[in-house]
Amino acid sequence: MEKYIVFGPIIIFFGFFGLLILGFFLLVGKLVLKAKSDAWVGEVIDKGHNTKKDSDSKRLEHFYFYRVRLENGEEHNIATSIKFWNEIKVGDKLKKDKGSLWPKKIS
Repeated sequence: MEKYIVFGPIIIFFGFFGLLILGFFLLVGKLVLKAKSDAWVGEVIDKGHNTKKDSDSKRLEHFYFYRVRLENGEEHNIATSIKFWNEIKVGDKLKKDKGSLWPKKIS
């Protein structure tokens, strides 16, 4: 009986912690699968760059994105790396195929 009093709260804690970890991985998996199942074609209408100062290390963090108008008229901001951001110009067409995580330049 004494071991239930000692180990009971520990087992409950690790069980709850395990459920939180499992929920996190399920959420991340769902977001990746949703991104991979998405397919679209659009035109770059704007490029953007934001900076944010990190409060801990006092250095600047850079975030690059471009605004894309899809064929159905919707507009979306797409985050990207600095390398791809430098390759893309306003007016370029992008295509994201089903099964890939990132779009590719088609013209």
